[in-house]
Amino acid sequence: MPEVMNCRRCRKIFMYSGTGPKICESCKKLEEEEFEKVRAFVREFPGATAQEVSRETGVPTQLIYRFLKEGRLEVSESSPIALQCENCGVRIKSGRFCVQCSKKLATDMIRMGRTLSETVQKSSEQLTKETAGLRYLHGERKETKEK
Repeated sequence: MPEVMNCRRCRKIFMYSGTGPKICESCKKLEEEEFEKVRAFVREFPGATAQEVSRETGVPTQLIYRFLKEGRLEVSESSPIALQCENCGVRIKSGRFCVQCSKKLATDMIRMGRTLSETVQKSSEQLTKETAGLRYLHGERKETKEK
């Protein structure tokens, strides 16, 4: 469900859909233009550092690193930019995690999903057993009142 937020970039109020960066549509368009500048520069000068790209394109280095973490840009083997896996610290080309950590996270999430599903199923089965058959909606049984 969309919620009202302030854009992280321009501080204007907008409706956030819950996916992607927390910025308004006009700032998303600006970021796309900045991404195109960075992409064109990196194509022409593949060994450039993030600081060089920032200086030549006018795009902040934080945004360039975010493009890398989102997997929209990739670090070349000979690049001086050192992007590291957030879990184990090994050098990666793009994204947040290396292949091994990504696989481990995926299997852990699948396992937890199964565990949660089994727990929900067991509790619903137990609830069904407890509420099976006839029951009194109002008051107590007459037999228990007489005793």
